[in-house]
Amino acid sequence: MKIAVCLKLVPATTADIRVAPGGREPLLAGVEMAVSFYDEYALATALRLRAAFPGSIIHALSVGGGECVRCLQHALALGVDHALHIQSPGADARAAARLAAAALRPLTPDLVLCGRQAMDDDLWFFPGALAEWLDWPHISAVFSLDVAPGKSAVRCRRRFEGGEQTIEAVWPVVVSCDRGPHEPPIPTLKGRLASRKMPLPAMTPAELGLAAADLEPAMAPTHYAPPTQRTPKKMLAGAPAEAAAELLRLLRHEEGVLE
Repeated sequence: MKIAVCLKLVPATTADIRVAPGGREPLLAGVEMAVSFYDEYALATALRLRAAFPGSIIHALSVGGGECVRCLQHALALGVDHALHIQSPGADARAAARLAAAALRPLTPDLVLCGRQAMDDDLWFFPGALAEWLDWPHISAVFSLDVAPGKSAVRCRRRFEGGEQTIEAVWPVVVSCDRGPHEPPIPTLKGRLASRKMPLPAMTPAELGLAAADLEPAMAPTHYAPPTQRTPKKMLAGAPAEAAAELLRLLRHEEGVLE
């Protein structure tokens, strides 16, 4: 089985991200970066499948600037077989999907795994766009994936409001992964050190047959702003009747929600 995993480096969920004056862009200099949360589950799924089907090969790829090297070294440290950096700084989700599709076609993977969404923009755009460029089926937000021995198909379970769905698809297929029962592995120190010595090939859009016009952004943010600060909580003391009266006063005169 040939498996490909698409990875993205994003600001860590605990990072303190500030906005540049005028709201032009987020200030990411010095911000801690990490592999996108759901991409880690895609990577864990790939490693679990390879263990279940000896002889399988895992390709990891990432689209973007030089920061992508950290993503791919992380994957190599966990034991993926090959990694590819597609050099396209600033590529949006649409352009990244088109570049990834161009790189994946000659690899002829049976299964492409992605995170259900990137943790920086929350678009849920990349996996569906990738499937469209490849003209493959796409199953989204999958938390459990199995491949029956001897069958060229996957059986996926995904959650939806009020229940679960079980969906089967014949290879090749794009699957975007949700949080599942298997926690992502942590690379060992030996794996980290070894990953820095492994070859990390890179390709440009031109080498993939794509021009700048092919990668024009589908949309662009016009303004960034920090989240609205929450109003501090107020604790009301006293007897129930006094607290109720004070609550009504606050709602009417300070919050303006009662007339």
